[in-house]
Amino acid sequence: MAMAMASLVAARLVQVQVVQAGTLREEAVNQQQRTLPLPALRGAILDRQDRPLAMTVPGDRRAKEAARRIYPRKRLASQVIGFVSPDGIGQGGTERALDAVLHGRDGTRHVGANAKGYLATTPDSHTRPPEDGSNVVLSLDATTQSVLERELQRCVETSGARAATAVLMDPRTGDIVAMSTYPSYDPMDPTASPMEARRLRAITDVNEPGSTFKVVAVAACLEEGLVDSETLVESCEELELAGGHVLHDDEDFGWVTVEETLTLSVNTATAQLARKAGPSVLFDYARAFGFGCVTGIELAGEASGILRRPAHWSGRSLETIAIGQEVSVTPLQLASAYAAIANDGVLMRPRLIVEIRDARGRVTRSVRPHAVRRVVSRETARSLRHMLTRVVEEGTGTEAQIPGISVAGKTGTAQWFDQKRHRYDPNRHVATFAGMVPAEEPVLVGVVVVDRPDGIGYGGQVAAPCFRRIVEGALLANPEPTILALNTLN
Repeated sequence: MAMAMASLVAARLVQVQVVQAGTLREEAVNQQQRTLPLPALRGAILDRQDRPLAMTVPGDRRAKEAARRIYPRKRLASQVIGFVSPDGIGQGGTERALDAVLHGRDGTRHVGANAKGYLATTPDSHTRPPEDGSNVVLSLDATTQSVLERELQRCVETSGARAATAVLMDPRTGDIVAMSTYPSYDPMDPTASPMEARRLRAITDVNEPGSTFKVVAVAACLEEGLVDSETLVESCEELELAGGHVLHDDEDFGWVTVEETLTLSVNTATAQLARKAGPSVLFDYARAFGFGCVTGIELAGEASGILRRPAHWSGRSLETIAIGQEVSVTPLQLASAYAAIANDGVLMRPRLIVEIRDARGRVTRSVRPHAVRRVVSRETARSLRHMLTRVVEEGTGTEAQIPGISVAGKTGTAQWFDQKRHRYDPNRHVATFAGMVPAEEPVLVGVVVVDRPDGIGYGGQVAAPCFRRIVEGALLANPEPTILALNTLN
């Protein structure tokens, strides 16, 4: 019996000291040591003047207070900035797109623990300090952004619209100076607003551009040498299209010049220009202006819009696409296209992220302006700007006039497409204005899109005056008339 007990004890000792030694040692260490996380501070999001749009306030570990993400300008640019979820993950806008850069790398601290679980530093304790997140500098100007959002709110409240979106760009660099949709939301309390208020409609939503798209047909004919600004084009009150369809104008304008075609926004004359160009040429220029493909902005969720290839066009598509139907674009695409006209024919990639700096302030990434391609010649671009100036001086865009500053632009009014019923609603419209200032050498391009204002809500009546007030307010709010050109060559 004694021998048997001794054998059992010896076997147990072998099992504990040899077979289970590693496991037991690991359990002992786990009981006596703890690994504590040391959260990194999330980097700030700054405007082009280094003014904070989002920042993190450190917590107090002794008081068990966690760091807090705050947005010192509240709703300002909230759709561009995004917000952070309770678990510290960026949601929407820049917070999501650059989450890994902003988040940084959490650290750890190893400490000892006694039998009751009390923690204490031991001689073999070691710490890996956290690496705070980088700071992101945006091209936005907070002052201009504030003006833009104020005027969008005024536009919606006075027109009865469902929403209004605007984009302001520097055409020479592609910098997005301001961009927003009203209604917006509070990033400190995002769930208090509907999800659609968090959506950056300037890049996610598409609508038919209406008459603002007419510059494509005019540009194609000018660039291909098919017409010049004084070439006469025949118009009529009703133009018969394939399949028995009819294209209408408000009146019979008779013979008009190419310049008058754009100035008066003559549908039938624009259709005649499209016929001169033909489907392939019209499509190629529309694509060259950036329609039907994403712009490449550094944010998630950008829509490419709709621009079908000529092989998929119907018999009437050539004429209707030329006047901005059967094609859908985002506000940012439209702004980029007009920016190419403003930039003497060169299309720039929209730039939102200017640079990234580490927690010590060192620049780790700098985003230079990027020219995508030349769309039209300098001469064609300047001819288009002259025509667009006449649109504002004496055509459909007179409400965009700014005393002392030459404005070029184009209005657009399109029927709203009901996605649920898959049909156009003849009683609801989308009003648009795309413009640039000063017309001769533009430093600012803007697009305003107003979603379903009360009544017909023509672009010239609703969107054009909103554009004017945004530009006027931006110029008055800044100390120098050239503020919109500051730091544009970074």
